[in-house]
Amino acid sequence: MRRLVLTFLVICLIAGASRDAAAQTRAWDDRVYLNVGFGVESGSSALTDSKTFTIYDETATVAASSDYTSGSLFDVGIGFRVWRNMSVGVAYHQEQNTAEFDVTGSAPHPIFFNQPRNFSVKAGGTEFRKEKATHLQVGWMIPFNDKLDVLVFGGPSWFRLEQPVVSGVEILDRASLFSQITTVEIRKKSPIGFNVGADASYILWSNDSVRVGAGGFVRYARAKTNVLLLSTEQDTDVGGLQIGFGARLRF
Repeated sequence: MRRLVLTFLVICLIAGASRDAAAQTRAWDDRVYLNVGFGVESGSSALTDSKTFTIYDETATVAASSDYTSGSLFDVGIGFRVWRNMSVGVAYHQEQNTAEFDVTGSAPHPIFFNQPRNFSVKAGGTEFRKEKATHLQVGWMIPFNDKLDVLVFGGPSWFRLEQPVVSGVEILDRASLFSQITTVEIRKKSPIGFNVGADASYILWSNDSVRVGAGGFVRYARAKTNVLLLSTEQDTDVGGLQIGFGARLRF
């Protein structure tokens, strides 16, 4: 799926450049663009780790996973025409989704030897995985007519990830009651990745100084990092395929 998306975006870039070179695409007359919108980011991942420790002179085992799926995002961007139809801009997005945790394990009995007690706990639902990113975007504007234009762009991205994880499990035996306390912590990472995509705008109203419209974007932004869980650091992807829509301003 990811390769298909990347291939599609590359084809769009090549097709746009070819059309411009062959047919001498209309000149882009605006000096500044401003985009504000909302959307969704696809992707899912599971961070899994395990550890062993000694309790009652026997070995206890714990395994924990932190799962997340697609989430909603807010996006804003501004860019300036620097030469012909070329622009340099900056975009920012923030996204969050609900994190869920599965904790399983085996704990020795405090009295009877070699009689472990298995446990399974599902937690989360109130914790959020948060992602923020700033994207540098070098683009090429393709105006098809006075109202419709498409900006193709790409560049580096700076991400900020806040990932909730299960960092510890404490076994409790009190008054013949067996229970566990699960500790959740927020891990923060700042990886660097890339972005590539396209933004289409349709102008709904204009005067001599400003043009107002609506549009949508498709962007693939990605970075890789690692997050400490119970005892080891696990690889995780940040970003994904983003699709959104919103208001468009041209000055």
